[in-house]
Amino acid sequence: MPDAGVSGQANAPAIGASGTSSGAGPGTAAVAEATDVKVVPQEPAPLAGLGPEILLPAASGADEDVARVGDLTLRQSQAFARLMVADPKLARLAVDLLVFDVLVGRHAQQHGIRVEPATVEELALAEERRMQQQVERELASEMDFPAYVFAMFGMRLEAWRRTLRLRTAQRLYQGYVIRYLALREDRVLVRFLMHRDRKVAEEVCEKVRDGADFATLALRWSEDGRRDGGLLPAFGRGFPHPVAEPAFALQKGAVSEPFEREIGGESRWFVVYCLNRFAGRDEPFSKVRDELDRDLRERPLTQLEMSAYTLRWRGESERAAGPGADRAENGR
Repeated sequence: MPDAGVSGQANAPAIGASGTSSGAGPGTAAVAEATDVKVVPQEPAPLAGLGPEILLPAASGADEDVARVGDLTLRQSQAFARLMVADPKLARLAVDLLVFDVLVGRHAQQHGIRVEPATVEELALAEERRMQQQVERELASEMDFPAYVFAMFGMRLEAWRRTLRLRTAQRLYQGYVIRYLALREDRVLVRFLMHRDRKVAEEVCEKVRDGADFATLALRWSEDGRRDGGLLPAFGRGFPHPVAEPAFALQKGAVSEPFEREIGGESRWFVVYCLNRFAGRDEPFSKVRDELDRDLRERPLTQLEMSAYTLRWRGESERAAGPGADRAENGR
């Protein structure tokens, strides 16, 4: 009985190195040519500078090639349309990241915020050194660093280094913009507790007023799943969180009365403790750059801060546009 092979067909013709069947008949070469696949490397162009425009879409708006199958060219817009069908959540995440970058870039332009190339270089080199040391510890006998970069990111080392510097500069802009805008407005620093039982919230209030440590009680009783004693980053009045409004009614060292909010369709009781208050400072970025650098080194930007920034400023942009903006823009 003939061997069926991996194709499941008896005596299936072998595929040669050229991509055509070794026993090809008439027309097979044409089929092979029509299905020849070439993926276009997606490598960043050399950076012309590190201004806020690196966060904005390219002015040209070119729909770049991503692959070719025979004589058919596939473009970035088609790749995104396919992603919308295959993984809508991931596609939406890509849109959210783009919106986030544009908001940060425009705020940087508005407030004269620019990153220093020397700072970007220092941070990028430090990250590359950390990765090299990890590869040497764990994979030295299997591959060198350029091979690791290609295996992980599909890029040659120099292209990856350009990407690393671009990503480092973008992250630095994010930190500068979010922390600088926060510094300019009145803020509060608080801890909070959340529980479904009002009696637990009331007991926490009483104990704190008698001298108990709020962080310890929040760690013990809060149902929010956090392990940091309910600590939030210092925030302004636009912070999208259930405790934001009550927090601004508190002075340093004060604890709120229990208050009720709906979370995910269910009632929860909250208690807030004010650690500190900060008055806004109307100072140019150049005067506070060093302060922000120290702050970001000691307290890297958190996902909570980035989410709060996006929700606030994206929401303000949508409210400014008004409910009829889309209809007017589209002629409806």
